[in-house]
Amino acid sequence: MTMRSIVVRTGKELLTKSTNTIGPAHRIINAAMSSSSSFTFEGEMQQQQQQQQQKNPPEPFYGSPRPKHSTVSSMSTIQSLSLAAYSATKAFMDPERHDMVATLSELTGHVALQNMYDSMMSSKTGQRILTERPIVSKATIDIQTLEQMDKNTFGYAYAMFLKKNGFDPDMRADVKYVSHEELRYVMLRYRQSHDYYHVITDLPPTVPGELALKYAELFQTGLPVCALSATVGSLKLGEEERRIWYDAYLPWAVKVGKEGKKWMNIYWEEEFDQDLEGLRKRIGVDIAPKV
Repeated sequence: MTMRSIVVRTGKELLTKSTNTIGPAHRIINAAMSSSSSFTFEGEMQQQQQQQQQKNPPEPFYGSPRPKHSTVSSMSTIQSLSLAAYSATKAFMDPERHDMVATLSELTGHVALQNMYDSMMSSKTGQRILTERPIVSKATIDIQTLEQMDKNTFGYAYAMFLKKNGFDPDMRADVKYVSHEELRYVMLRYRQSHDYYHVITDLPPTVPGELALKYAELFQTGLPVCALSATVGSLKLGEEERRIWYDAYLPWAVKVGKEGKKWMNIYWEEEFDQDLEGLRKRIGVDIAPKV
């Protein structure tokens, strides 16, 4: 079986299109956070999602292509600013609120996403990824096949990482607040590739490991939310853990993030049958220090 046969559906079959736009934010609306309506976002978002599901019921895996309806929320500038401030506050108070972190990344990442898109367009592999739009899910990747691969392969290591930590490829949230179709896929690809990054860097999904990976992602992508996540996450570390992290993990993250090949230009699914150590050398990734 070839690696191309493992990826059975592309993103163009799974993503939907939208022509909605979100206006640029030029100022902070302090009054928005004091208004009672500002704190009803979660309820409104849930209600909108329920209405959308009623109109467009989910289809089974391997079903017919979804109709081309929009799943992207359209908001005014004030609404965007208010939601950004609200999600930033929630994410800062509770970094485990992954929904708020995801929302913040979408609302604050336009410039970085445009730069990531330009970088992908400058690479032949990146262009192909944007054209074929691979999706990371149990519907597109045969995890059982990966588990049967040679133990030195990237695919086997990825399957074992998921199994060991009880992770599900379908866990990653959809993109809701990026209106530009191409940039929406760039954000989705970045989000869905996170576990690939853990495998290639040999970083565990612990607080220090996630912090190191977020800093590497920051230098790889320029997404502001990576800096926020790393900063807030570091507050969870004890004094000794923080010292070790700054002395060992941070210098490594800067080096890997700046000097290695752009991870967004790696067609990870086509590397499943490759020797893991050889792949690391080819893309310029030294494994994270053991601390």
